[in-house]
Amino acid sequence: MNFDLRVTQKPEVRNPVLVEGLPGIGHVGRIAAKHLCTELRAKKFASLYSDSLPPQILIKRSGMILNMKSDFYYWKASNEKQRDIIFVIGNTQSTTTEGQYGLAEKILDVAAEYRVKMLYTLGGLGVGRLVEKPRVFGAVTHKKFIPELEKLGVVIRRDSTGQIIGVSGLLLGLGKLRGMEGICLMGETSGYYLDPNSARAVLGVLSKLLNVEVDLSKLAKRAKDAEKKVAEAQKTERKMMEDLGVIQREPSEDQMRYIG
Repeated sequence: MNFDLRVTQKPEVRNPVLVEGLPGIGHVGRIAAKHLCTELRAKKFASLYSDSLPPQILIKRSGMILNMKSDFYYWKASNEKQRDIIFVIGNTQSTTTEGQYGLAEKILDVAAEYRVKMLYTLGGLGVGRLVEKPRVFGAVTHKKFIPELEKLGVVIRRDSTGQIIGVSGLLLGLGKLRGMEGICLMGETSGYYLDPNSARAVLGVLSKLLNVEVDLSKLAKRAKDAEKKVAEAQKTERKMMEDLGVIQREPSEDQMRYIG
């Protein structure tokens, strides 16, 4: 298992936080982190490659290829109420358990190099159904963060145990062992489709925690477009099920007049 970190510049950041957005359930974390990174016009300073990532490349609409990787960006705070931000945004996670741990440790190595003490990891909480108004759930490394999160409407579950699979969880656990603190924000999502609506809910909370203003209108439009695609997919699926005789066809208006 090898990792290749290619640094294009060494940013000068002061007391930064790390925001992670790798693909996961509904791609919620990646959509949220990438939107914030774009809106703040953060600058890329490094890319991380590894042979533990899926053995493939992506083909963009232009026909150009894109390697599987994670990119690091930085943003400088504009006032005293804010902190500098380092983003790590990727197009994949590792395909093995060892690779997941290795990827998380390598990200933490970069964070430690820039003296990051606070981590924000983002993801989706799959509920297996469409959610019109997604809630945001939270998990923390230290109890002191819970009151502030609950004031922002974040749900901290105390009725049962749970788990965060992948880098979003490992960064918090392994980061805590290095003396770092962290919060994971998870938006409710069906888990079936890309979910910008859930990402919007997560970003609404994160922007308040970071004291940054971000335009969520583009995410709102993407959410409406996604809802239309979901509705179309459901309609197509229902027709297919009706044609196969798995479910009954809905009665027409004329047929409805004779019911009941």
